[in-house]
Formats: sequence, structure tokens, C-alpha cells
Amino acid sequence: MNQVSFDRLGIGNVGVLVNQTPQLAKFLAMVGSRDFGNGTDGEFNVTTSYRQPGSSIKPLLYALALTKGYTDSSLIADVPLQFYSMSGFNYTPRNYDGSFHGNVTLRLALANSYNIPAVKLLDTLGVDTFVKFAKEMGISTWNNPSQYNLTLALGGAETT
Repeated sequence: MNQVSFDRLGIGNVGVLVNQTPQLAKFLAMVGSRDFGNGTDGEFNVTTSYRQPGSSIKPLLYALALTKGYTDSSLIADVPLQFYSMSGFNYTPRNYDGSFHGNVTLRLALANSYNIPAVKLLDTLGVDTFVKFAKEMGISTWNNPSQYNLTLALGGAETT
């Protein structure tokens, strides 16, 4: 796609491409910016910058649940939920489809990327426990667990 097409579509530095071969443990190619030589919008490498992972963090959360005795068929309620805190942080997670799905298996909740079960799971397992597990799995940027909350289940903390 040429530069004109990028501009017409309003595409900026939002994506990245990494081509690697796991068998050889080598990177074959990496594109981390739409135009690295551009002094205005370039010289920004998305692959190494801090970004919120969004729902791509959920598999780590569910992996932690599996280490704590949950199974893929364990049930979790996908129902309206609101969290309150002493600091005044009130949080009401919502699913992307605006619906509630009742009791769902962890497998179904993860496969459909439901937000409410993920937040509920993090609340049960604990933010500190998840931060520790994520560090063990290679996330090196979550250095202060006290600054995180239940939005972590939905990718609310930056990582590379």
C-alpha cells in the first residue's frame, strides 16, 4: 500500500508486523512504523513502544486460572457487575456486544473475549498474583502492582 492510500484511510502508526521463524529463533523482518524516515510521524517503532495490549492479555489471565485449579469447563457468571473502592474508583465492566450471557465456561468466555468474566476472574485471583504471573511469562513492564486495578484484565497496563 502506498503513502497516499495510508493518508486517505487515516492510517497512522497503529500497527506492526514481525515475521519470525520460531524453529531458528530468528526475526526475518520487522516493520514498526509506517514511514520511519518521516521526521513528523516517523522514527517511532511500535514494536518497542509502550502500548496497552487490550484483550490480547486475556489468554495470560486464563492461563493463570488454569494453574490455580480452574479448568476450561469451569463456570463463571457473565452478569451485570459493579466494583466499588474506598478510593472512589467505581468500575462497571461491559461486554463488547452489550449483552450478558449467564453462566459460561472459561473456554467460552475466552473464545468470545467476554470482558465481565475476565474482570471477575481477575478479582478472584488477585491483581498482584496476575502481575507476578505475567512477569514470569515475560512481561517486564508491569513494575508497580499498586498502580494497577481490575482493568488489567482488559489490557489496562502498557507493555511492549
